[in-house]
Amino acid sequence: MTSRIPSTLIAALLGTATILVAAGPAGASTFTIAVVSDTQNYTDVTLPQPRGVNTFVEQMQYLVDTRDEKNLAFVTFVGDIVQHGNGQFRTGTIGQYTYWDTRTEWDYANIAVSVLHQADLPFSLVPGNHDYDNYSWYSGVLSPGASRPLAGGSLWNAYFGPNSRHFAGKDWYGGPSNNGMNSFQTFSAGGIDFLHIGLQMEPTPADLVWAEGVIALHEGKPTILTIHEWLDPTLDGTNARSNDHQSYFPGAPNLSPDETWDQFVSTNPQIFMVLAGHDFTSTTPAGISNGENIRIDENDAGYPVYQTVQDYQGNTVGPDGTPGSANGGAGWLRFVEFDTETREMHYYTYSTLLDAHAGRDGEATFGTAPDYSDFVLDFPPQITNVLDGVEAEDDR
Repeated sequence: MTSRIPSTLIAALLGTATILVAAGPAGASTFTIAVVSDTQNYTDVTLPQPRGVNTFVEQMQYLVDTRDEKNLAFVTFVGDIVQHGNGQFRTGTIGQYTYWDTRTEWDYANIAVSVLHQADLPFSLVPGNHDYDNYSWYSGVLSPGASRPLAGGSLWNAYFGPNSRHFAGKDWYGGPSNNGMNSFQTFSAGGIDFLHIGLQMEPTPADLVWAEGVIALHEGKPTILTIHEWLDPTLDGTNARSNDHQSYFPGAPNLSPDETWDQFVSTNPQIFMVLAGHDFTSTTPAGISNGENIRIDENDAGYPVYQTVQDYQGNTVGPDGTPGSANGGAGWLRFVEFDTETREMHYYTYSTLLDAHAGRDGEATFGTAPDYSDFVLDFPPQITNVLDGVEAEDDR
């Protein structure tokens, strides 16, 4: 049973957006997109392996295996694909560290992502803070700090750039900018042509100029934006946008989520959805963490924009039910099922490792209200306007 979001939260989100309590019936009119949350703990070579890599691969295989059942149209990764983007890290105890320099984590990620590639399932990846060339897990001269903003995408470009085998020659891959740190894709489902834009974490003004050009070339298409950092998780019903950008881009022109909203999202009425990761609550002794939240704002055209964070990296309960028995993430995935007959979108959360749904039957799976894990929203005008136009054309 899908949980009801409290009326106080509905009012806080947006009075004109209806949040319902049950998913519409599945059928030929439904299709799904999948959201893959921060996979860094699966690829982290300092954590138990191969259990993390196996979980990552199993997630990807699940998406392929259920492609027809779900009518899966698109997959988007919200960033932090690896833990140590620059390949440098240390292990050991204080005073007895062993330092490593390797690209193994990128190779692990490539193995998992290749499952989608081999199935020719359209997908997108955006970089998180852990994926930059100069991101270091430990404090040192290469770490971000005063006058050392995150920068570079050489490894990102080598593994997941436009000339990689994952995207080269794909008709659904539209094109990149900024060394492949930004990209766009197109896909069709339910009789609707969609645009997807992926932006680097805290984009620059130049990134937004590029994105504006992409939208201009795809005017009127319902648009999904994936970006690594956007929204804080909730334990108390708040839904503030994240504000970590000075921690990663000090002195650089990169824009915070609020600035990105003001300068780009709110001014482009065809954007109806923002998907993000990055933020989660500390893992409890029970091995659970919340990394879910929702915020709905009206854009300048008065249309709602559905913004969600989904970051499961703090969850470590494995199939045996023991905290710490799974690499952080525990196989959780977000799905959004679109039903063009009922005109509803069903957001739900499923773990391939646990074979379990979050937020079902009133269960507070991540220590917060279950309705953050499983809920339904009405189609926004960005979709219904296009759908009505398609239907009107079919009637002629």
